[in-house]
Amino acid sequence: MRAVVRLNVLVAAAFLLALMLSLFGLMRQAKTDIQRELEAGMAVAGQLIEDVQHNPARLPSLLSVDLRHLKLYRLSAGMSPPPLRIEGVPGWFARWIWPVSSPQIERRMFLPDGHTLVLIADPEDELEEVWESALQVFALFIGGALLSIGAITWGLSQGMRPFGQVLAALDQIQRGHFTARLQAYSVPEANRLASHFNRMAQALEQEQADNRRLTRELMALQEKERAYLARELHDDLGQYLTGISAQAYLIGQTANQPELVAKTAPRIVTDCEAMQKGFRRLIRSLHPLILEPLGLEESLRSLVEQWQQSSGTHCQLSIKSLPLLSDETSTHLYRLLQEALNNVARHAQATRVVISIETRGQRLYVNVIDDGQGIPVGVRPGVGIRSMHERARYMDATLTLSSEQGNGLKLMLDLPIVTGVEA
Repeated sequence: MRAVVRLNVLVAAAFLLALMLSLFGLMRQAKTDIQRELEAGMAVAGQLIEDVQHNPARLPSLLSVDLRHLKLYRLSAGMSPPPLRIEGVPGWFARWIWPVSSPQIERRMFLPDGHTLVLIADPEDELEEVWESALQVFALFIGGALLSIGAITWGLSQGMRPFGQVLAALDQIQRGHFTARLQAYSVPEANRLASHFNRMAQALEQEQADNRRLTRELMALQEKERAYLARELHDDLGQYLTGISAQAYLIGQTANQPELVAKTAPRIVTDCEAMQKGFRRLIRSLHPLILEPLGLEESLRSLVEQWQQSSGTHCQLSIKSLPLLSDETSTHLYRLLQEALNNVARHAQATRVVISIETRGQRLYVNVIDDGQGIPVGVRPGVGIRSMHERARYMDATLTLSSEQGNGLKLMLDLPIVTGVEA
């Protein structure tokens, strides 16, 4: 059931309950009021009877007057007055307020001519007044209920219109149309909702554009890596294999020349050693095998030393109480710091880098601070920074970058220590 229907049903039920209570109170009070009016009428009837007893000549004029709340009858001996008939109100209403079983209030006076003067209390006028009051109360409550339902329906239709537009815009977002926007509204709450939605849609649109850009960069990086592998295999390892193949063929052709064989064999050994070094260098670039024999701490020191030699930038490494981490976490941490140093070498133009690693409680804190140019304002993060954030997410860690243009970059990693003991 729609919200407007539910609310209208509740309002109608509330008005109906109030109407029933009002009518119940009105009818209950009406019984008391009618009883009082009839008793007051009978008091007047008593005075009239006394007046007629003192002056019988006034009886004809009394019988011709239509008295409120009283019926007068001049009856012959042995006759009974006709039953009261209430015609101005519905029978069920009259029976409810003034049941037929209610005692009839009357006064009798015997006349000198043998007739009997009968005065009977008549509740018809009072019942008509109560009926008219009940109709007015009913009309008032029905009119109020209709006005309330109409106002609620109109107000909710105006108030719910932004929600319908939000749902339509969310459907567009769900279909991938992140350009959907909401208009400004006069209602402050709806306007705040529209503002939050527009910021969300703008962020999603920007995220979609970033993902497309990063996809292109990743594809370009993938092709670059493939070209690098192909070049290494062809220019380095391929040449050694060609040389070894030629030298082996030469040995086969000059097997009866021991001097030439002895001269050629060392070349094969030298080429094999060079090829082995090339393989190790290539494998090291694909996976940090150095972690396995040396452990994380020594691997990081080796990484810093090699980076410092290749980049020419001074790098200071401070490690305090490094815990024993899982192989997966160690690999992610090694790669994250490797990417951070590569970003410094490519973009920072720094002269000094400080890396500090410290364990406090059950958390590992890693800081990388350089004195370079920082991240320029308005520059979107590239593949390197995004990859660091992804590695931090895999480790369930928090990565924060703090930068001011011209004042360097500070990288802060907060890593929870889930497994392992402190070394």
